[in-house]
Amino acid sequence: MKVKNLIKRIKTKRSYFVGLVTGFLLAVLVLKLIPLFVVKAEILSYSLPFRQKNLPTPTPDITKLQEEITKSVFPEKVNLGVSFKNVVAKMVQFGAIDKDKFIKLYEGRGGLTETEKRLFDNPSDEPIIINQENANLLLNLLWPLGIANKTNILSEGPMGTQYKKDVGNFASTGGWTLGREEGGKLFNRFPIIDLSPEEEAVVREISQNIYRPCCGNSTYFPDCNHGAAMLGFIELAVTQGMQKDEIYKKALVLNTYWFPQTYAELGIYFKQKKNIPWDKIDPELVLGIDYSSSQGYRVINKELQTEGLLPKVEGGGGCGV
Repeated sequence: MKVKNLIKRIKTKRSYFVGLVTGFLLAVLVLKLIPLFVVKAEILSYSLPFRQKNLPTPTPDITKLQEEITKSVFPEKVNLGVSFKNVVAKMVQFGAIDKDKFIKLYEGRGGLTETEKRLFDNPSDEPIIINQENANLLLNLLWPLGIANKTNILSEGPMGTQYKKDVGNFASTGGWTLGREEGGKLFNRFPIIDLSPEEEAVVREISQNIYRPCCGNSTYFPDCNHGAAMLGFIELAVTQGMQKDEIYKKALVLNTYWFPQTYAELGIYFKQKKNIPWDKIDPELVLGIDYSSSQGYRVINKELQTEGLLPKVEGGGGCGV
C-alpha cells in the first residue's frame, strides 16, 4: 500500500514539473515570435496599396474641372419664372426707355428679334428665358426699371437719402443713356410696377441680402447697372408671387450670366474647398457679402490663384449699356 502511494506522489510531481517546463517553453516561444509577426505585418502594410496612408493629394486637372463646373454653373438656358407683362411698354410710355435709341444700339449688336421688339409696344406673358446670347439685353431691359420705378425702397435707401443731391452721378443713373431724359432725372419717378407695403418690405429684405462682384454694395444701394437691374427683377418676381427661396435661386442665375468669371471661380471654390457641388449650394449664402461682393470675391480669387485653380471663361460685361 505504501509503495502504491509513493508511486502516485512521484507521478503527480512529474506531471507538475512537466507542465511547468512546458509553460515556460511556450512563454519563451511566444515572446520570440511576436516581434517577428509585427515586423512582417508592418512590411506587408507598406507593400499593399490599400493599406498605404498619407498619400499626397493629386493635383486636379484644371481644364477638366472647369468643364464640369461650367456645365453646372452655366446651363444652356434658364426660365426666370417671371414675364415682363406691360412693364417694358410702360417704360417706353413714360420715357424711361427711348425705343428708337434702344433698337439702334442693338442694330450694331446683331439686331433684336421681332418678339423682343414687340415688348416695347405690347404686354407679354411669355416667361423670360435667359441664355448667354440675351443676358446683356435682359440687363438693359431691367436696368431702367430698377432706377425709374417709384418706390420707398429708392426714396428711403442710400441713393434717396444721403446721396440725394448727387443721385444723377452714379453709374446706374448717369450711365443710363437710353431714356428720353438723363438717367438722374428718371430716378424714382414713374409708377411702373405698383408695390404694396408688404411687397416693398419683401423687396427691401431680399435686396439687402444680394451683392454683386463689381462693387461692395447690396442691391438695396443700386448704384450701378447690375444693382439696378437686379432690383428690377426682384420687383417683378415679388409682384408676380414668386417665393423668397426661388427669387434667390433665380437672382443667382442672373449674377452668373452677368459675372461668369466670378461664379465659375466660386463654383470651383465650393467644389474643391467645401466639397459642395453647385446644385447643392445655398443661393442666398452665395449671393451674400462673403462671396458675391467685390471684397468677398477678391478673397476667394486670391486663394484659388495661390493654388493654381483659377478658371478662365468668357462673357459678362461692364457697368455701361
